[in-house]
Amino acid sequence: MRTLTKETCQILKFNQKNALLFEVLYRLLTGPLYLFLLNKGLKWSLKMAGYSYLTAGNIGYFFLKPGTIVMILVIGIIGILFLALETGCLLTLFQGAAYFRKLSVGEIFLGGLSKLSDEIKKKNWRLGLLILADYGISNLYLIYRVLTHVKPLNFVMSELMKQNAGRLAVCAAVVLVILVVVPGLYTFYTCMIEQKSFRDGYRRSRRLIKGHLANTVFLLGGYYAGLIVLLHVIYIFCILVAAVGMSLFTDNRLALAILPAVGDRIELVLIFLASMALALGNFAALSVQYYQYSNRLSREPRWDFSYPSRKSFRGRILGAGVAVAAALSLFFLFNLVRNGSAITDDILTEIQITAHRGSSKSAPENTMAAMELAVENLADFVEIDVQETADGVVVLGHDSTLKRVAGVNRTIGSYTLEDLQDLDVGKWFSKEFEGERIPTLAEIMEFCKGRVKMNIEIKNLGKDSPLPDKVVELISDFQMKEQCVITSTRLSYLSRVKELDPDIRTGYIISAAYGDYYSDDDVDFISIRSSFVSGKLVEAAHEKGKAIHAWTVNNKSEMERMKMLGVDNIITDYPVLAREIVYRERATETLFEYLRLVLK
Repeated sequence: MRTLTKETCQILKFNQKNALLFEVLYRLLTGPLYLFLLNKGLKWSLKMAGYSYLTAGNIGYFFLKPGTIVMILVIGIIGILFLALETGCLLTLFQGAAYFRKLSVGEIFLGGLSKLSDEIKKKNWRLGLLILADYGISNLYLIYRVLTHVKPLNFVMSELMKQNAGRLAVCAAVVLVILVVVPGLYTFYTCMIEQKSFRDGYRRSRRLIKGHLANTVFLLGGYYAGLIVLLHVIYIFCILVAAVGMSLFTDNRLALAILPAVGDRIELVLIFLASMALALGNFAALSVQYYQYSNRLSREPRWDFSYPSRKSFRGRILGAGVAVAAALSLFFLFNLVRNGSAITDDILTEIQITAHRGSSKSAPENTMAAMELAVENLADFVEIDVQETADGVVVLGHDSTLKRVAGVNRTIGSYTLEDLQDLDVGKWFSKEFEGERIPTLAEIMEFCKGRVKMNIEIKNLGKDSPLPDKVVELISDFQMKEQCVITSTRLSYLSRVKELDPDIRTGYIISAAYGDYYSDDDVDFISIRSSFVSGKLVEAAHEKGKAIHAWTVNNKSEMERMKMLGVDNIITDYPVLAREIVYRERATETLFEYLRLVLK
């Protein structure tokens, strides 16, 4: 056991720079690419299923839809190919190390590509399933932690684990997979290196592990447990550093609202890093065992892993490959962040927070200042109202006249944009905002893109108003379909939006909960007064694949009620308080109480 551990460390150190460089580049390239494809697949399957959102109420039906099954198969096959390619690359890396060769990143990749190509030609499709099962078992805890951040799977998983039958079923499934995976741990080597068929390779793997099962499981399990402990230690340290920094530079309430969200992001980053460490450590250990057990089975001398000191090769091709991989990774990451994603926006987020007319309790409503504060307060959405000037420009404004915000009893539609810019809409709020002007929708979109999503309410200006068409055109011009939703009290406006662009999500604003309005195909979510929200309404909407946005939720008890009912979005004048309620545990009232909860 001690010898195997020592040799595993030796094989890891032999080409550690190129090993780490390859793994980081591979994950940075395939990770964002896979998320990009998953986002497209999820949007397509939701559309095919006739749902606007994936919720706890419709997830069961969603997975039974033909389009969803096709999407899962396609995305699953792509995922298996990515994992099989990584497996081939890591086998190439440690195969080279076993023969005292320090392979470059390019050589590692080409070797893995060749191995994958050979397996496809041999039609060893069962090897792909075994690779998937092996990654699933070796990353079981990390997968569990990721699922706790993915809605509505986190809800389904929580409900499943509450039931004895559910826990028993999960345990039985895990044990069954382990019983299949463990005897076949060296099948990757026997198929990809020895070029055997899957059946022959699996049989040889069983012969190799015979008599070494306890040592193998103990070694891999110990490495896995040690890494998980280290992961928790680093996580706690990062949370403490973040908490200290926030307590020094922000007030306690804002820190308490932000810290849980920051903690979630820290955990996801650490999981990403831990999965890379697991892959390298797992295949390093398996490689040592494979060569030693093979020699022992064939009665040959023990493999020598005591390496001489050599310098690794770095060339222009490696530099070019690194640059290309980094550029592609940045492109996919930029696309996900800048243009929005169904994965990050709807699945990795709990209840979303919308700042009503911007942060309208801290700055004049529907102004650039209110939008800037909403971003500072970490709102997920800003809700704005839009109207049209006399010369056809779309601008922000809520009331039918400007009397309340500018002191003039005239409509926005009676002014040209040039004349409208002469009005001060900040002085009524406070002297601090004197000189604030009415912004155009284009100006607000330019500011919000990549910073915060937008809920654009189109005011009812009559059935023949061109306003819906102009808003859709602006969303298209700014390429913000993933970052904008359109709402209105006029259903015909939403129908026109869907005719112009079916991919833009629309919300029907209602004041009372009467009628089967959530069955309309032109409506993706319901924006409703919070006092009319009930568990029955949320359940009915979710079963139809519709979301619930509750407005305007300004007191703590009502926020707690919305959280308990499981609404999808809280529209509020107090985004910091809402985030605090949504993310923190009920019992934590201070930052230090939250830290005590995390450290338990």
